Amino acid sequence: MKLFRIIATSIFAVTSITSCEDPLEENIYSQLAPSTLFTSEEGLGQVLNSAYANANHTNVAESWSYMFVGGTPTEEIWGELGSIAAQWTALRDFTWDANHSQILSTWTTYFYAIRDANIVLDNVENEAFDSGFISRTTAEAKFIRGYCYAELYKLFGTLPLYTSSTDDPLQPRATDEEVRNLIVSDLQAAIEGLPGRAGTPFGRATKGAARASLMTFYLNTKQWQNAADVAGDIIDSGEYDLQPTYESVFALDNEGNSEMVFARGLVPAGPASSMNALVFPNASGKFPYPYPNNSAFAARTYLFDDFVDSFDPNDTRADLIITEWTNTDGVAQQAYGFDKSFPAKYPFDPNSVGFSTGNDAPIWRYSDILLSRAEALNEATGPSQEIIDLINEVRDRAGAPLLSLAGFTKETLREAIIQERKWELWFEGKSRELELRHDRFISNAVARGKNAEPYHALYPIPQIELDANSALEQNPGY
Repeated sequence: MKLFRIIATSIFAVTSITSCEDPLEENIYSQLAPSTLFTSEEGLGQVLNSAYANANHTNVAESWSYMFVGGTPTEEIWGELGSIAAQWTALRDFTWDANHSQILSTWTTYFYAIRDANIVLDNVENEAFDSGFISRTTAEAKFIRGYCYAELYKLFGTLPLYTSSTDDPLQPRATDEEVRNLIVSDLQAAIEGLPGRAGTPFGRATKGAARASLMTFYLNTKQWQNAADVAGDIIDSGEYDLQPTYESVFALDNEGNSEMVFARGLVPAGPASSMNALVFPNASGKFPYPYPNNSAFAARTYLFDDFVDSFDPNDTRADLIITEWTNTDGVAQQAYGFDKSFPAKYPFDPNSVGFSTGNDAPIWRYSDILLSRAEALNEATGPSQEIIDLINEVRDRAGAPLLSLAGFTKETLREAIIQERKWELWFEGKSRELELRHDRFISNAVARGKNAEPYHALYPIPQIELDANSALEQNPGY
């Protein structure tokens, strides 16, 4: 049975191989002795670590995909230059297709994580294992599987459901109800079995992380009261709070802080990020990097002038946007005025290894939880003082003027919350899902002159997956 699991897993992996530019290195578990991989806590822990790495896109070549797939179609960000520029243009112009490399990489890495989680779940019930290891590992694996399916669902819609590494990889899509039920079931089981934040190593799943994933799933499926309730559970746990300043949330010397409900925990030598390498000019652009080991690709990422202008003059969240700079020749460079301000949210890493840096990337922050409860409560019941107080916690930290309840309707408060989320969570890959759940993703794109159609609300199933699995059907319109 163990050998069959290895073979089935390898078959499943073949249906998911891809990369932005180079082939992914596949984890070939059959090269390891099953007796040590699946029948020891250490071996199974290695498979769980692989699940985390894939779920968090910690391969350098994949570490940026979620950001651009989640932000470029809304024109939160845009990019040019380099070999990846054509992919970004397709996302911005709604001309992507089933061969788009970054859409493909999101599918691939999440399904790799699901594969790994299923291997863990298939082998964790071992009488030789400590009972605490079994319960904790089961909860972590279910969190990873539920989280990854929730992310895939918001990108692609219904999906093939794999709940064991022995499942036939050539499966059709499950029904919408079946996908939703699995996501909720896995995340609720994770909430029950996971520990709290205290004493849990940073980057590992906690009750707060599982609740945040479930909260976001409820938001994106417009289950407003459920979303508000789960957000309230996170707030009531007392385990999280806002950092004193916006900049300190992302500071390298403050990683693992109590605002990070869940984050991609990264280190320069790997697992690493290369996000900043896609933001700033490389050596030919003569950008004044503070450390000699910082480097960049040819590609650059920008914010639009309209977004820079939208902040209140006292709002410190805009302080992390570079609007002008002086190159290494001493020549002043103007970024603002050309829609080319740099999103400098993640500081330069003095310990970077070339393109690879150790900047932790947030998946959910406490400010997101506060604004999510505000958003959900407004949709469920309309304006209230509690909603205003939740928003003001976030605005007060940023130095922005506080809001008052007077004069808000449900509709105008919705607009205020959407804008607040864009100010607070810029360059965190969340704008697409925000616009989708308020039915403005397509209409906003059309208003910008894009040839956006209703079917663009979902991305296409990657062509390589359709070629490998004849039971899969493409999303309508592609």
